[in-house]
Amino acid sequence: MSKAAYTLPLRFCPVELRSSVFMRQRRLRGQGPEGMVLKNGGCLVALFTAPVKGSFLSEHDSIGAPAVRSVRFGAYELSPALRLLSRDGQAVSLGARAFDILVALVERHGRVVSKHELMTIVWPTTVVDEGSVRVAMSALRKELGPELIATVPGRGYQFTAQLQADESSASCGQISVTGPAGQRAATDETRRLLGRDALLEQIREAFGLGRLVTLTGHPGTGKTALARALRSGHAHGMGAQEAAPVYWIDLAALSSDQHLVAAIAQASDVAVTDHASAKALVAALRSSQALLILDNAEHMVDAVASMAHQLLEGCPQVHLLVTSQVRLKIAGELVVLVPPLEVAQTGMDHGQAQQWPAQALFLRHCRQFGRPLPITQQNLDLVSDICLRVDGVPLAIEYAAAAVPLLGLKGVADALDARRLAMSAGRRDAPDRQRTLRAALSWSVSLLGPYEQSVVRRMGVFLGSTSMQLLEPVVNIEGEDPWRVMEALSELIDRSLVVPEDDGIVTRYRLLESTRAFALEVLGSTRELSPMRQRHAQVMEAFFSRVRKAALDGTMRLDDGVRELQAELHNARPALQWAMDHDGLLALGLASSLAFVLRRSGGIWESGQYLAKTECFATEHVDHAISCGWVREAIIHWTYGNRAKAVHWLGLADPAYRAAANSVALIDLLVLKANCLDLARNNDDALAAVLDEIAAMDKSGLPDRLLTFCASGLVMAAHRLGRTQEVQTAERWAAVVPDGDAHGRMGLVTRLMSIQISSGRAAQAIALGQPLFDEHKNGQYRQALHWLPISLAAAYLSIGEPLMAAHMAKERLEVDVGNELLYAWTDVLAQLACLTNNHALAASLTAYGDRIYAAAGIQRPAVEANLRADSIQTALTALPPEQYQAACEAGGLWDVNAMQAAAEAVLLAIDPVRPLDDLKT
Repeated sequence: MSKAAYTLPLRFCPVELRSSVFMRQRRLRGQGPEGMVLKNGGCLVALFTAPVKGSFLSEHDSIGAPAVRSVRFGAYELSPALRLLSRDGQAVSLGARAFDILVALVERHGRVVSKHELMTIVWPTTVVDEGSVRVAMSALRKELGPELIATVPGRGYQFTAQLQADESSASCGQISVTGPAGQRAATDETRRLLGRDALLEQIREAFGLGRLVTLTGHPGTGKTALARALRSGHAHGMGAQEAAPVYWIDLAALSSDQHLVAAIAQASDVAVTDHASAKALVAALRSSQALLILDNAEHMVDAVASMAHQLLEGCPQVHLLVTSQVRLKIAGELVVLVPPLEVAQTGMDHGQAQQWPAQALFLRHCRQFGRPLPITQQNLDLVSDICLRVDGVPLAIEYAAAAVPLLGLKGVADALDARRLAMSAGRRDAPDRQRTLRAALSWSVSLLGPYEQSVVRRMGVFLGSTSMQLLEPVVNIEGEDPWRVMEALSELIDRSLVVPEDDGIVTRYRLLESTRAFALEVLGSTRELSPMRQRHAQVMEAFFSRVRKAALDGTMRLDDGVRELQAELHNARPALQWAMDHDGLLALGLASSLAFVLRRSGGIWESGQYLAKTECFATEHVDHAISCGWVREAIIHWTYGNRAKAVHWLGLADPAYRAAANSVALIDLLVLKANCLDLARNNDDALAAVLDEIAAMDKSGLPDRLLTFCASGLVMAAHRLGRTQEVQTAERWAAVVPDGDAHGRMGLVTRLMSIQISSGRAAQAIALGQPLFDEHKNGQYRQALHWLPISLAAAYLSIGEPLMAAHMAKERLEVDVGNELLYAWTDVLAQLACLTNNHALAASLTAYGDRIYAAAGIQRPAVEANLRADSIQTALTALPPEQYQAACEAGGLWDVNAMQAAAEAVLLAIDPVRPLDDLKT
């Protein structure tokens, strides 16, 4: 027989059996081809690789006459008589024995089939071992997934999918490619796309507006999976005729633009005389109504764009769906961005969290990899953490889940940073470029030009997003025109490697975490990581210092400065860590700026940690610590937490500030000194001298921020010393504080409220403070309201409204744990405990507060001191002396956790449902 291609003159129903290459025949109980190609309406639907027993078109195959003619399960249709398995209307190529095993299991649906029984059915005349079954089963599961065929230990295998018979189509061997959604079989749960319903509808709507839709997105977001989902439902969703064919062209394997025409022609089953001629392809498809899916087009986007343009122009009924990390940029193109999956935040109730797309996908993959996870709060918190750290990218989620059987869930979470890029699902059907995250990202970055590659890897030193004013000086090492960086960034955005974020004020840019990990890995391999971290730290320090200085000296609104710095906190932290390890002077500058913004962002504890860790550098470089602002921020912080340290640094700073002859800076320092002396209450003469010095200084040129700071820092001392005029000046300023320093205004109002409450004007204090609290409790300073809600709670207690006091405490308790302000609530909570007759708990709370105030070296403010006296008197009256003493001793030993538990117990006892009169004294 000639080796030339031939067509067998044989048809059954609409299915044509054709050999496209030379196939030798052999006899096995009759004649049959060793390899056959099955086509349906001109479309390739299956490649037969096994002999057919009996006569050429015998109704019997290698496992005898099948009991099942044609069945559906999920997205699959199995036609044993035709030896055909199709998925969403597209043929699936299986090995002969894998196909035989599938038919055997389907025929015996619902019962366990032993390995010995399968070996007898599939290899009736051949002696094989159990390894042959395992190999064939592996091929089946590679296609079907692990859930459709269950392994029953010690017994065998069971086909578990729900079957739907399709005798009408099986009778003639016809394959139903598409159809209305309501008539299609239920989607296989293991393949149903999670969280993509709205996106699928968006793509369908796009095809209602045009004939070219491009799916773009970061590597691994599921562009190909969406295209596959659209493939099965294209006729229903895109308005094409129901019989319109779908041709899938995978471009990833093409190494040259010259092969594009041939690949499309081969997939579309059209003959072209010139395999490089786009015109010939257009002519062949001119009357076609097909949907062409061009998958993975990013590496040959110019050729695909040109081809797409010619197809749209010359083939009026052809539709194109392109998946690419970069859009084609041609007329008529409709671009749909494929984002990562939505991720539930850590801590969300586990019953709700498991329903979110990212978490649901992770759990599904765990089941598929043989490690189903119990749905518990602890497990879902770990899953959420993992999904958040991989940004909800489906491919990264799959690879992380694949590591669970080896490492365990906690192990994956702990090792994610180090193992992220090496993780793999172990899928043999994955293309080489997606076997690991590293491979996928390396493929994407390799398509960039040299300069764009340098920009993306240098961006790895940024943690999260950043603005162009920080990005450009870090990555632009060569000193290029800034527009060159912007052009490179635009290319990276087009390639879906950089994510732009626009809040309406400024555009920020970030790498997804997996891309960032890859960038850092490449920086390490090119020995650029250390210099880039140094450059990043230097740029961050310069930026933070400049903004802090401008906010303090009044050249910019303080609120605006804080907002700018808050946006970059996540980048300043690693910069400070690098500086503490390599450059003490740089660390001092960063620590001072971080303390400045964190105090206004609910991060008092964190700022204290940074000040403590850099104090050694300040001791070694006192002058620099003063000039960069570290000493100022340290005094403010330690005035409330360690007065001895505050006094030490005040002593070093005072002569330096005076020597500098900077009156503005000196006034600022004197206010800090007055506040520290007032809280100590051990040297009123020195305090009065400081107030006299400040009063004598010229304050006409002070910025508004410093005027507010002066009024706030001095009013309590002035009131205690009976300096009425200065108190009245502060009150007048509080009524006219200009916008731009909301945090400073809150500090001033809080101190005025304390004076009013102590003077028996609690209702006036509430009228002053409650509107301010309501204005800012959900705003920029929601984490840094500090003493304002505490003063409000004390005011409500003063007017006999304990429920309102409890409400304020409940609203702020968790925040103030992080602010290290829990101790400031002790006297309010002790009063509430007395109102619910829990006098022992009140005594413990008071003792805890006494210990913290004493350790800080400061006295209670007047309002809190009065509350303390009242609760002590009430508790002493209600309790025997020994019981009171024991309660105090217990509270004096509490840690923060015990204090928090006590606070929650007090607030729980204040039942909001009970009548208010029951809680009044």
